[in-house]
Amino acid sequence: MRISTNQLFDLSVKGVLDNQSKLSHVQQQLSSGKKLLRPSDDPVGASQVIRLTEELNQIAQYQANNNLLKNSLEQEEVVMENMKNALNRARQLAVEAGNGIFAEVDKAAIGIEIEQIRGEAFDLMNSRNAEGEYIFAGYQSHSPAFEFNPSSPGNKYNFVGDDGQNEIQISPTVRVKNGDSGKYVFEDVPARLKTSITGSSVPATLKISQQDSHDFFHENNYDRLTPANNNYQIQVIAPGDQATVTQVNTGTVVGTYSYNADQPFVFKGMEFNFQGGAGDTVDFTLQTPEKKNIAETLNDFAIALNDENISDADFAEALADALVGIDNASKRLADANSAVGGRLNVAESVFASNLDLEITNKLARSSIDEVDYAEAVTELSKQENALQAAQSTFSRVTQLSLFDYL
Repeated sequence: MRISTNQLFDLSVKGVLDNQSKLSHVQQQLSSGKKLLRPSDDPVGASQVIRLTEELNQIAQYQANNNLLKNSLEQEEVVMENMKNALNRARQLAVEAGNGIFAEVDKAAIGIEIEQIRGEAFDLMNSRNAEGEYIFAGYQSHSPAFEFNPSSPGNKYNFVGDDGQNEIQISPTVRVKNGDSGKYVFEDVPARLKTSITGSSVPATLKISQQDSHDFFHENNYDRLTPANNNYQIQVIAPGDQATVTQVNTGTVVGTYSYNADQPFVFKGMEFNFQGGAGDTVDFTLQTPEKKNIAETLNDFAIALNDENISDADFAEALADALVGIDNASKRLADANSAVGGRLNVAESVFASNLDLEITNKLARSSIDEVDYAEAVTELSKQENALQAAQSTFSRVTQLSLFDYL
C-alpha cells in the first residue's frame, strides 16, 4: 500500500502529540500525587474512591462526636468524684455528731460545716459544661437543674429539670447517652424508711435499732396498692409473757414472740417500749417511702444540729435520717458513676474500631488513587524516551526528499 507524503506527515505528528499527552499525564500524576486525574482514567476505581472518601468523612464525624461524648462523660465523672468526697466528709461529721460527747457548741460547729457541704453539693448538682449548659438538667439544659426556695412549705431544694438524656451517635449502629439527669442521680434517692406508732392502749415508744432488718421487712411488706395492709398491731396475750404481731386489715398473724414488760419488745429491727398486760395493744404502720435529694438531707441535718432545744430522741432520728440519706446518695452516685464508666468504655472501644476502619479505608483509597512514585518515575522516563523517538522520527520524515536518492 502506498502512503502519501501527507499521510506520513500526519502519522508522525500524531505520534509526537500522543507521546506528549502521555508524558504530560505522568508529569501531572507526579506533581499532584494522584493516580486518577479524571474519572475516565479508571471509572471503577474512581467510583471506589468516592465511596471510600464518603466513608472516611463519616468516620471523621463519628470520631468528632466520640470526642464530644468522652468530654461530657469525663466532666460528669469529675463532678461525681467531687460529690463523693463531699458526702464522705458529711458522713464523717455525722458520725462525730452522734458519738454522744459533743457539747451544743460543737454540734453548732459541725452544723456550720454541714451547711458549707450542702452549698457545695447544691453547686455540684447545678454543674455546667464548657458550653454553659447544665449537666444534670436533662433536656432543659439552659436552665438550672435544681433550685433553692427558702419559703417553700416542703422541701427547700427541688429538681426543676427533666429526666431526658441526649444520645450521641459514634458509629452507624451505636448511640450512647452523653449524660444523666439529676432526677436519677440526685433527686430520686430513697430517704430513710420509717415506721410509726399510730395508737396504743398504754404509753408506748418506738425506736428503730437495726435499720437493715427494719428496711428488709418494710421493703418486702409495704403495700402501695392497698395502704390498709401497712397497718399492724402488737397484742399481749395471756398470761402476759407473749405477744402477737398481726396485719390488721387481713387478720394475718405474722408471728408470736416472747414479751417482757420490763424490756423492749423487739420485732424486725424495731424496739417497742411499753408496759402492758394481757390484752394491751400497740398499733404501728409502715410509712410511705419517700425520696430526698442530698442537699435537702444535709439541710435537714444542719437544722437539727443548730437547734439548741431539740430533744435527744428527735436528734437521734435526725441523725439516723442523715446517715441513711448520705449512704443512699453515695450508693446512687456509685451506680451512676459505674454507668458513666461503662459508657466511656463503649466510647473508647468504638473509637478504636473506627480508627482501625479509618486506616483500612485510607490504605484502600491510597492503593487506588495515590501514585506509586517509583512506578511513575519509570513511566516518566519511558514516555520521555518515546517522545524523543517520535520527535526524531518526525524530524527525519520531514526532511525526506526524492533528490536524496538520485
